[in-house]
Amino acid sequence: MKELGNFYKPNEIKSLYDEVVPVYQAAFAGEPWLEVSKCVDYSSVQRCAGGFSSLPIGANCEMCGNCPIKTAYEQGELVSKFDMIAKTRPTAWYMEKGEVGATLFALAWLETPYRIAEERYPDVPAMSSWMMEKLGTEPIMWLDEVFADRVKKPRGNLQNFSGMCIGLARELQANKLVYRTIASQMIVAPTRDFGDQAIVYERNIEVPDRRDFVVINWGGQK
Repeated sequence: MKELGNFYKPNEIKSLYDEVVPVYQAAFAGEPWLEVSKCVDYSSVQRCAGGFSSLPIGANCEMCGNCPIKTAYEQGELVSKFDMIAKTRPTAWYMEKGEVGATLFALAWLETPYRIAEERYPDVPAMSSWMMEKLGTEPIMWLDEVFADRVKKPRGNLQNFSGMCIGLARELQANKLVYRTIASQMIVAPTRDFGDQAIVYERNIEVPDRRDFVVINWGGQK
């Protein structure tokens, strides 16, 4: 049976946090992110990308000699993050659910490119000018999170990628969607579903960051 996709306002998704949080934690602990625990490297610049480690709690890190003591994404921390986003900008959620339960979630919000860069790239100052040059100054839709339960549904979680994106954009009244990713599936899906309306900037070459950057324009405008 095909999963049913629905869109939610922040106050509607709150009652589903008990489903959202474990899927988020498990998804980002897996490939390609491997964000299992918080990095405890005390050097001025943490050597684990993004401040997360692939090691389980209690394992010794050969790089810095420390042992992670906290999971990468704690429940209270995630709930506070989701609530903060909802309170500070237009926000929308998407969930797919089938006979086995919830299999995919997505979170998107509306903000200016400058503020997105300020919040999501504090360690990459060059992204502020890059994003304003490529995207202008008007608010756009930032697809912040897309995460799937690959135990319940091991493959095919982005079959409805276009419907998800278009629906979230309608919820937020946006005509441009952007996001960053290291997942190959999140590069294949926009080019498959949106053709030349999707632009992919290659990490470390076309964009000054370690993650690819995707722009989807409605109506073929670039």
